[in-house]
Amino acid sequence: MSKMNLELLPNEIFLNLFDYFNGIDLLHAFYGLNARLNILLYNQFRNYCFNFKTMSKHNFKIYQHHLSFIADRVTSLSLIDSIEAPEQMNLFFSYTSPVNQFISLQSFAVTSFHSHRTLMKIIDQCHYLSNLTHLHFHFYVVPENKEIFQSIVDNIWSLPKLIQCNIHLCTKTKTFFTIPKRISLSIESVSIYINELKFNEINQLCECTPRLKNLSVSIDFSFNYGHMSLTVLSLMHLNLHVYDGSDTLIMKFLQSMPNICSLKINLRATLIDGHQWEQIISNHLLSLKIFQFQMENLLTFDQNIEELADELIKSYQTAFWIDEHQWFVRCFIQGKILYLSTLSSTFDNDRYKLSRSFKLNDPQCDHHELYNGITSVHETLFDQPMPLNIHASHIEYLAIKFPLNNQFWSNVPNFNRLKTLTVVSHTDNFQSNIQALLDRASNLYSLKIYQNASLPLQTSLFQYRNTSVRQFNLNECYYHFNDEECIRLCHSPLGIQCEILYIKIKNRESIIYLVQNMMNLLSLHVQCEDEKYYHRLTLTNNDNDKYGIRKIGNEAELVQRLKDCLPSMRSVSRDVNFFNEIIICI
Repeated sequence: MSKMNLELLPNEIFLNLFDYFNGIDLLHAFYGLNARLNILLYNQFRNYCFNFKTMSKHNFKIYQHHLSFIADRVTSLSLIDSIEAPEQMNLFFSYTSPVNQFISLQSFAVTSFHSHRTLMKIIDQCHYLSNLTHLHFHFYVVPENKEIFQSIVDNIWSLPKLIQCNIHLCTKTKTFFTIPKRISLSIESVSIYINELKFNEINQLCECTPRLKNLSVSIDFSFNYGHMSLTVLSLMHLNLHVYDGSDTLIMKFLQSMPNICSLKINLRATLIDGHQWEQIISNHLLSLKIFQFQMENLLTFDQNIEELADELIKSYQTAFWIDEHQWFVRCFIQGKILYLSTLSSTFDNDRYKLSRSFKLNDPQCDHHELYNGITSVHETLFDQPMPLNIHASHIEYLAIKFPLNNQFWSNVPNFNRLKTLTVVSHTDNFQSNIQALLDRASNLYSLKIYQNASLPLQTSLFQYRNTSVRQFNLNECYYHFNDEECIRLCHSPLGIQCEILYIKIKNRESIIYLVQNMMNLLSLHVQCEDEKYYHRLTLTNNDNDKYGIRKIGNEAELVQRLKDCLPSMRSVSRDVNFFNEIIICI
């Protein structure tokens, strides 16, 4: 579209178009084109959404420049303070103070791998956000201190307009959680990840959240902590994870929620047959329309697993399952583990190994229904023969090993949903096959290359093309790139567009070259072979002109040198989990 045609569009079209942009991309693309667009952005557009997940320091400055003009119209913020983006939270708060300027903020999502103090600081400031309705907290370092935890939960339940709350607070003990002491009359949806509640705590959670409609939670049924004394009439959607517990307790629990219309349940050590489910649904869950489950159990060696599988699948072959609800169920076996799930449940073939012991409750269904549910595929799947009519079209993660099975291209008709591709045993011999796959993966985000350590660098990786790849992981090439190879990488198609790079290099000077010449790079994760000085012992001349041995260098030497050479970087630090890896955020 020419500039003249673009200017002919009415304001309403522009304002609708702006809704599809992340805030920083919107300002970068449209601000400054002409006075009319500037007025639309500063005065009329009222729905700015900022996702800071991979934002560079340069883009933070763009955000800071515009903030005072649009702060009152920011409706969504998403922050992450992770290994790939350390110090982002501090950078955000250094540019954004105070938080109460976001008077229209409705959705706030925060992920942090570092400090619970950041969580406390954010929660304190949330009370200034009078229109906040959706809150998502994912924190991976939370102390098992009941007072701190209680304060966090109580503050969340005190937010006056909060409707949806997703909490992921990782502690050393998964069952560590505190029930809020405040009552929220606004919260309708609660998701609690990692933290596992006891059976009797669900009563208390529902009492302090009387308008609760949607609940996603893990429950510990391993001991009988009492019973559900409260009938929860408001609850309509339940997503339940149970790692240990009897079928009797689970059934009693579900009886207390008669208005559920959607039930998703994952049972990791329990198998419930079709007759039991039919009884509880017919007598107590009359509103249930959507039902999805995954169940598994490790059987004892004296049990005949094939006979049990036949009995289980037979219990799901009644008119209730097949005719009345059309809820279709699959059952398959791996070793002494028996898996049972509805066909609507997607799954990972690494966990559910495909086997010949595969059964369905509906004879009209065939194996293609099973494969259609696969979202994650590991390299061994295509080693086995598969029926020709199999079409796995929902794959999001794919690990693949060459040469390919002859049926591969017919079994996987498209790669439209593929986000992550791992190439195992990469060699130049299969360059055309890999490129053919890349050509068909229009939404691919991450590419990871594994190479045999005995091989020289396979240079076909410099030729690969895919316009959507943003993360390139070369750590598993078991190879340290020299200066010339780093230059080639910078000017390769994938190198030019790369935003997150994992690499091993020979010479630390290449770090500076990569940062200065990969124009779209946001995060560099690098291991340096010549950092052997870090552990090296050397002879030094002491005050008595005698030679002694001392260790030179320290963990800060290379980091400090990089900070001196790259002063404009957002952060330079060592990975706390892999200390020989340096992370540079741009």
